[in-house]
Amino acid sequence: MSIETPRQLENTRRKLQELEQLYTKTRGTPAASEHVRELTLRSLKKRINQFQEEITRFEARAISSRPEVNSEK
Repeated sequence: MSIETPRQLENTRRKLQELEQLYTKTRGTPAASEHVRELTLRSLKKRINQFQEEITRFEARAISSRPEVNSEK
């Protein structure tokens, strides 16, 4: 996955927020199977980290492509 447009960035931020809410809810809810709960939390955390990394990469590219950043002072 790679964010290419500001619209994709906003969608990814929204999805990230939803995943973080689901992670918090899952952590606070008793589970019938602790093992399944831990696997679910691990999977959610992996996806959360992936989205955070993609957002950071997009923002870094956006900053480095601004003319004032690239020009000498």
